[in-house]
Amino acid sequence: MPLCLADGPAGLPRKVLVSNLPRIKVCGLTRPEDAQQALAAGADAFGFVAASHSPRCVSSSVAAKVCAKLPDTVRRVGVFVDSSSEEVARFCEEASLNTVQLCGSESPEHWSGFVRPIWRRIAVDESGLQELSLWADTAEAFVLDNPSGAGGTGLQVDFDLAARLATHAPCILAGGLNPGNVQEAINLVQPVGVDASSGLESEPGIKNHELLVSYIRKASDSFQGLTS
Repeated sequence: MPLCLADGPAGLPRKVLVSNLPRIKVCGLTRPEDAQQALAAGADAFGFVAASHSPRCVSSSVAAKVCAKLPDTVRRVGVFVDSSSEEVARFCEEASLNTVQLCGSESPEHWSGFVRPIWRRIAVDESGLQELSLWADTAEAFVLDNPSGAGGTGLQVDFDLAARLATHAPCILAGGLNPGNVQEAINLVQPVGVDASSGLESEPGIKNHELLVSYIRKASDSFQGLTS
């Protein structure tokens, strides 16, 4: 579903409130027990990496096993890098995923009208506003991440630049988030949601439940503070 955006300064889209976007995403899940712990703590989005270069890559059957115990009300997000729309659709169908996150060099014209909502990864650098504008009619939301790689690097973003990007469209903040920095990140950037992976792990693909719960609780507290 495309964004409903109004023109902002210099013709750039301006952020609008989207009430059905999740607040707290845990990405790079590979085990049902990690997803269940995240769900119990209050996460409302769960990410599954389908990019073969990632140490957190899972098959559609593994993702389906993890998703089997998740409610229909949460976002089950497939993370893809330069896969075809046919491959993405097949993976999502097999794994029961309801949202797609694109993190490669995909072009928006190839994804217009895709059957599931699309989140577009945006590098937090000088190219960010242009990329956001290109995808404004196609993406439901934008995932702000460090420019290095396609995600999962554990590297933090420039919060000042991320905050400027977040004024133009619904943005989910990623990039090296963990229990120690998520509250500062939310307060400075004021995104609609946050997304963490490596900062919650004991090893790639294996979540540390203490870090997981702390991240979710701190993020939840900060979002409540923004709306109170």
